[in-house]
Amino acid sequence: MRKPFTPQEKQRIRKRYRGYAYLLVVVSLAVLVQPLALNWPLLTSVNSIIMAIVMMLFLTRNSLLRVHKGWLYGLGSSAIVFELIWLIGMARIPSLAKHLTIVHLLIWALFIGYFLVRKVRTLMLEPYVTVYVLMGASTGYLLIGYLGAFLLHSLMIWQPGAMDPAYLPAGIDPIATPLKVFPSMVCASFEALTTLSNAVSRPGSLGSHVGCLAIAIMGQLYIAMLIGLILGRFQQSLRR
Repeated sequence: MRKPFTPQEKQRIRKRYRGYAYLLVVVSLAVLVQPLALNWPLLTSVNSIIMAIVMMLFLTRNSLLRVHKGWLYGLGSSAIVFELIWLIGMARIPSLAKHLTIVHLLIWALFIGYFLVRKVRTLMLEPYVTVYVLMGASTGYLLIGYLGAFLLHSLMIWQPGAMDPAYLPAGIDPIATPLKVFPSMVCASFEALTTLSNAVSRPGSLGSHVGCLAIAIMGQLYIAMLIGLILGRFQQSLRR
């Protein structure tokens, strides 16, 4: 029999549940406003920064995992700072920004990846499976798709010929204005995540095919972990 929650524990649960809902809204909006980012490319970076802030303030602070929070705060702060550095470099010194793209991808991959690992562990420790917990689980899936967009965008900057030109926005040069191509990479990432499609890849381009495959595998692994979580909870309830 579970002990009754103290008022402090109830307050932390409410804040954590609100964090799940806030992050789901922010990530969903970050995906849905991509058509606007064609005309306002900075909107992409603004969405990413807001998403990182919500991940740190509303979820990490009230997480059930008390250890290694500093790592996540450090990675999140680094991602925000380097996002600004990358933007300035892209505007001032495009040749330098091309090399910074690798570090940009690495920092965001470490931040989102570590956040997702903690997210799964937190979901396993939640006392109940509620609508808010399901929101938190759904957010993880969307974050994998958004991380995949960073991966495909970095591949496009380094190897523009790896992407099918028919998939890119008409009249936009991916080399001169790479930020305006990010919305297409978001769509391509979620296509790879949900339908195992690699339509954005040009035939014969190993890098883009591997990128799409990596996105699909991460999504399937995340679903498998959630299914394991649900089955584990069900078995525990039967044993009680």
